[in-house]
Amino acid sequence: MLIHRWIQTALIAFVVVGGIIIHWERGSPFLQSAVAAPQAAIHNTPTRIVSLLPSLTEIIFAIDEGHRVVGVSDFDDFPHVVAQLPSVGGLINPNLEAIVALEPDLIVADQSHSVNGSVFRLRELGLRIEVFSVTTAMTFEDLYRVFKDLGRILDATEAARNAVQSMRRSIAEVRQQLSGVTPVTFYCELWANPIIAVPGGSFEGHVLELAGGDNIAASLLGRSPRIGTEFVLQQDPSVILLPGGGIVTGMASPEMIAARPGWKHLQAVEQGRVYTTHHAYFSRHGPRSVLAVQEIARLLHPELAWD
Repeated sequence: MLIHRWIQTALIAFVVVGGIIIHWERGSPFLQSAVAAPQAAIHNTPTRIVSLLPSLTEIIFAIDEGHRVVGVSDFDDFPHVVAQLPSVGGLINPNLEAIVALEPDLIVADQSHSVNGSVFRLRELGLRIEVFSVTTAMTFEDLYRVFKDLGRILDATEAARNAVQSMRRSIAEVRQQLSGVTPVTFYCELWANPIIAVPGGSFEGHVLELAGGDNIAASLLGRSPRIGTEFVLQQDPSVILLPGGGIVTGMASPEMIAARPGWKHLQAVEQGRVYTTHHAYFSRHGPRSVLAVQEIARLLHPELAWD
């Protein structure tokens, strides 16, 4: 029981850093999937914003409205200027007193914050809070809607549109480069113990597909499917991807992968194609998700002439 509780706590801490919130039900992790649309913009343009999610902070800065942000979560680390801003606690249990003390005229949160009552309590205090579906985004189109909504609320519709267009162009360039190329089979690991694979039905799976990969776990059910070591041995992928591997607590390093029983004989291990990738690019849904597509495409298809 104690071990099970430790696993729950550790996995929640890991995915929160990247911007994904995992909740637990009947002992299994799953991503909260309720959709909460932002409220109608009926207020003046906000000048003091508290962001409770790193992804939302990055989007605000990407649309050139970062000067309005006065407080962020404990897990915010980009852009680097946010290190100078007051922290208002974690993503699961934000510090309400710290938020009130900053006198915000807007708090931006993810729909996952509704689960623990944070949104309700903040509204009870008379604070304006807008809730977005970021961690449950399944595709870039879902993510672009968040840009659009924030742009509307912050009176920055043109900047939001420009940011989205830039992301679209970058992805289109990758897809053009991959035109006619056979997808490479890969295995991407989200967590080491228990072993959790990245499935197809997720934003991360969408990123991997855009990068020209053929996911051996694409058909697995759920957002965070547990797998056994035999599953990977049977599939024998050409590439193994480890977002944050060996750097982020709870993620396997390439050395740990090779040390698993039988895994040293996988073609990915034998051919030296076990790669650690940038954790925040991959797991934090936001403007830098495009960089994950670019990074992984280069790893999967080194034979192409990338710029």
